[in-house]
Amino acid sequence: SPQAPLRASSQFIMTFRRLLEEAAAEEPVVTFPDDYPNSVRHFLLIGFLGMFIGAIVFFYMGISRKVNTITHVLTFFIAAVAACAYYAMWAGLGVEYKTTDTTPRVIFWARYLDWIVTTPLILVDLALLSRADTPTIISLVGNDVLMVICGLIGALTVAPYKYMWWVAGLIFFIVVIIQLLQRLNNAEGYGGDALKGLSWLTIICWIVYPIVWIVGSEGTGALGLSQEVGIITITDLIAKIGFGFYLLANVDAPEAESVPLNQSSQQYV
Repeated sequence: SPQAPLRASSQFIMTFRRLLEEAAAEEPVVTFPDDYPNSVRHFLLIGFLGMFIGAIVFFYMGISRKVNTITHVLTFFIAAVAACAYYAMWAGLGVEYKTTDTTPRVIFWARYLDWIVTTPLILVDLALLSRADTPTIISLVGNDVLMVICGLIGALTVAPYKYMWWVAGLIFFIVVIIQLLQRLNNAEGYGGDALKGLSWLTIICWIVYPIVWIVGSEGTGALGLSQEVGIITITDLIAKIGFGFYLLANVDAPEAESVPLNQSSQQYV
């Protein structure tokens, strides 16, 4: 019959469509924040509240001075940007359910957007405290940005390529550590003990990130999601809010009080 090939073709198409629909129905639909474990949601909320409160306090500490300082402004932005990132992740934004790896992973790429802004600001705070020159600041910030970008690309890639990106990010991190130890802790003594303490606080906290990366969702997946988010959140709060309070409590800038700057820029409505 001339219609036999048409019927066979139609049946094949219907069968293929049914198989596709069945396969799609079998795949679990993962949506965030609904599919977060409760502990993950709690940690993200704690991170947001900690950063939000810290941003308000840092802002007030700045405007309550006779003349605001760059250090106070940068410290406020560090906390404010982190608060936005944590709220976004808590609301289910900036997170990807990665199914291309050996096992499904939850990747919080919003934290990398946070780090690519806040970690350079932390380094600039340290550089200003030590009165570092412009080439030192540019080198610190440049290596730091490359470090974060390598981590992000690795998080979105599959093995074995992602581990090469992790190694690349680690190399840039080592360069940052060397500069912090050799150049920011200057022979002239600028920054004093506060600079040394803040530098070591930053180094110790930042060491946690590549370790969690390699054992967490981005790497081997050996660490549970709740443990990963909890460790990162606590580390972030120490590295940003703890850093900010330590910095502003130890920074004495009498020149900022005495130099007649543009006072109109210090007026807040």
